[in-house]
Amino acid sequence: MRKSKFDILIIAALTAASVFFMLNVSSGEKRLYLIDKDTKTEIKLEDRDITLDNGHVVIQVTTEGARFLESDCPNRICIKQGWVKNCGDTAVCVPKHLAIVMECKEQDYDAISQ
Repeated sequence: MRKSKFDILIIAALTAASVFFMLNVSSGEKRLYLIDKDTKTEIKLEDRDITLDNGHVVIQVTTEGARFLESDCPNRICIKQGWVKNCGDTAVCVPKHLAIVMECKEQDYDAISQ
């Protein structure tokens, strides 16, 4: 079977379209939560800094996500965890009993396919 230029063009267009749709799939409505010991509080995704524990912990929040910006815990592992932007992302500061969690109202994929 011989392939023409038209066949190759169709295959390339279908491949590009499928990759485009796979990369632009929405994961539902994102909700950011701050967990402080036994309290779970929703944080609005807007540009601001949240200061906790008398100024010893600073959480930077943007419209995309959040991260631990400053902490006086011994190893500062929470700062090294980086941004919490995608569904299921978590950053934890164990000595301060704090966690930042991004949850989505509905996910298009299960944990295996992500």
